Amino acid sequence: MLNLIKGPVMSLKFILFFAIAMIGGCASSLEQKFEGYFTYGHEISVFRQCNDSKYFWLNGESSERDVIDRASLELSEKVGEPYQAVYVVFAGYTEQREPVGFEEETDGLLYMTNLIDYSEEFPSNCM
Repeated sequence: MLNLIKGPVMSLKFILFFAIAMIGGCASSLEQKFEGYFTYGHEISVFRQCNDSKYFWLNGESSERDVIDRASLELSEKVGEPYQAVYVVFAGYTEQREPVGFEEETDGLLYMTNLIDYSEEFPSNCM
């Protein structure tokens, strides 16, 4: 009788493990690399991919976002004009929720999970 119980329990554990692995795989496959312009300021947090005209509201992990928020603000102070873009490369995904407030004025929502690089300088192939 012990073998009858052990068999289905082991099968159930395998099925649960497989299902969790598949869900985890799907979530990480939604993440992609983004590269382009990020601008931060009063009531604005927008990202535009290189060679694209769409603007996305950028959310993200606070410690990572703080770095590029500061970089955009510092560049604004340096040039004496608000809303200066910095070049960013990050991993993230498209948020699947309704925009709120100023987010509604953009083409969509992105969520940054990992800041890869940023700079005041833009590569020549990023227009």
